[in-house]
Amino acid sequence: MLVDTLQLLPIEFETAHTKNQMMTCDDAPQMLKIWSDDDVTRFMNIETFNTINQAREIISAILQEETANRYVIFYKENSELIGSCGINELCMENMTAEIGYELKKSHWGLGIMTEILQTFIHIIQTTTSIRALKAKVDPENIASIKLLEKLRFSFDEATTEFDMNTKTLKNIKVYSRGII
Repeated sequence: MLVDTLQLLPIEFETAHTKNQMMTCDDAPQMLKIWSDDDVTRFMNIETFNTINQAREIISAILQEETANRYVIFYKENSELIGSCGINELCMENMTAEIGYELKKSHWGLGIMTEILQTFIHIIQTTTSIRALKAKVDPENIASIKLLEKLRFSFDEATTEFDMNTKTLKNIKVYSRGII
């Protein structure tokens, strides 16, 4: 069960080009197509998936985490599932949330994630008491850094994190923005 703050978020929301709804285990087959692409998972802190069970396990873990939520992204033009976004972790002590997102490679560079995150940030701002957002980014993920900067996130700090794929410590950048 989600903490009260996350329960305030809608079950679904729309943008000009997408319909976004809370992820369920039924989304595993379509998410596997995205999470099995090395180019997509290259900058995510997950291993590239090979089986439907891996997709089901991560979705189940997200659904069981009371300080996280995840939306699947459907492209309105053809109802194709093209990615996901959401809150990876809510820190109740200071009411900050870490966001995360990924998009199918065929939809990169079209402004879709900018559109989705602008709407999602507005929803967070108007429905919750979350004060600030954070995002962790691989320093080589220039497209994601540009996206965050466009959304008025600022570089906060450089740190290291255990990389689930390489099983080593990896340098990451943390970006943040206030939303009050």
